[in-house]
Amino acid sequence: MHLQGVLVKKFRLVALGLIFVVAVLFHIGFANGVLKEERTLDSGVKVPVSAHDVWQAYAGGIDDVALGAPFRQYAMHTNVGGKEFRSTLVEFPFGSSAAVDSVEADSAAGAKPVRGIILYVHGYNDYYFQKEMAQKADSAGYAFFAIDLHYCGRSFAPGDRRGDLRNMGEFFSELDFAVELARVITKERAGHAHSLPLVLMGHSQGGLLVSFYAESRPAEKFAALVLNSPFFDFNFNWLVRNVAIPVVSELAMYLPDFSIGSSGNPNYAYAINRERYGEWQYNTEWKSEERPEQFLGWIRGVHRAQLELHRGFHINSPVLVMHGDCSDDDDEWSENQMHCDGVLDVEHIEMWAPKVGTKVTTETVAGGLHDLFLSRKDVRDEAYAKTFRFIDESLRGAERADD
Repeated sequence: MHLQGVLVKKFRLVALGLIFVVAVLFHIGFANGVLKEERTLDSGVKVPVSAHDVWQAYAGGIDDVALGAPFRQYAMHTNVGGKEFRSTLVEFPFGSSAAVDSVEADSAAGAKPVRGIILYVHGYNDYYFQKEMAQKADSAGYAFFAIDLHYCGRSFAPGDRRGDLRNMGEFFSELDFAVELARVITKERAGHAHSLPLVLMGHSQGGLLVSFYAESRPAEKFAALVLNSPFFDFNFNWLVRNVAIPVVSELAMYLPDFSIGSSGNPNYAYAINRERYGEWQYNTEWKSEERPEQFLGWIRGVHRAQLELHRGFHINSPVLVMHGDCSDDDDEWSENQMHCDGVLDVEHIEMWAPKVGTKVTTETVAGGLHDLFLSRKDVRDEAYAKTFRFIDESLRGAERADD
C-alpha cells in the first residue's frame, strides 16, 4: 500500500508537470500568434492614402455644428486589418482669426502667408473643442486642424465602445489620412504645395500616440512635435506599474473584451467644466466626468505602446514635452485640483521624456492642469507662448539647415 501511495504521488507530480509544460507551450504559441498579429497591424511602412478618398472627403466637408462657423469637419473612413473605422478631421480655415497674438499688430488677418500646418490629437475620454487653440495657431501663422479619432467625439456612433482601442497602430491609417487631407485643404485654400512643414500636437494619450506615430513614420520628417502632458506611464505606484500592469497586459491576450468598468475620479472634470469650478463648456457625452467603460485590451494597447517608448524612440524631429509642476489625483476634491495635474504623475512624464527622441526639450508650466491649455488664463497663455516659440524656432532651425 505504501508503494502504491508513492506511485500515485509521483504520477500526480508528473501529470501536473505535463499540464504545466503544455500550458506554457500553449501560452507561448498563442502569445507569438497575438504578437505577430500586433506587429503586422502596422509595419511602419506607410501605405499611400488614396487621392480619390482624400478628395472625396474634402468635397464632403460640412460646417462643424459643435463649434460653429468658421469651423469645418470632414469624414474619413479607413480599413485596418479588415475592420472599418470612422474618424473626423476638424478645420479652422486659415486666416479666420482676428487675433494677433504672434504677428505684427498691423497685419490683417488672412493677409499673412501660411507658415505651416498643425495637426492636433486629443487624449483619452476627449475630443477637440478648444476654439482658443485654433485661434492662437491661426494668428501665429499656422493652418490648424484637429482629429477626432475613431470611437471618440464626432466620430462616435451608437454601439461604439467610446475611447476603446486594442493597439495604437490601429490609429496610424487615420492619422495618415488626416495628414494628407490637411495638406490638400491647405493647398486649396492658401495655394501652397505639400512642402509646408507639418507639426504634430498631442495631449495625454494623444501625446503617446503622436510619439509612436512619428517613430513609425520617419520619412514624413515632421517639423516638430508638441506633447502636452503625454501619457508616458500609468499613474500608479512602482509595484502596480511594473508587476500588475504587465500581468494584466498578458492576461488581456486571452480576454481583451473583459470589462473593468470605469476607473478614476471626476475631480479633473470638476476643475475644467464650467458647470463646476472651471471655465470650459463641452459635450459631456463625448468627454464625460467619469471615464468610459474600459477593457483589458485597452490596457494592453496602451501598455505596449508605453513599453516601446520606454525602450527608446529615435525621432529626429524637435520635440517639446510640457507638463505641470505638481500632481494630485486624490479621491477627495481639494483646491490643489485647480493648479495640479489631476490625471498623471508629472515626475513620470519628466522621467520618460528623454526617451522620445534625439532633440527633446522639456518645459514645466507652473500651475498647469492635466491639459495645460485648459488651465487658468495666465497659465495657459504661458503654455501657448512656450509652444509657439518652440515651433517657430524649430521651423527657423529647419530653414537654416536647408540653406
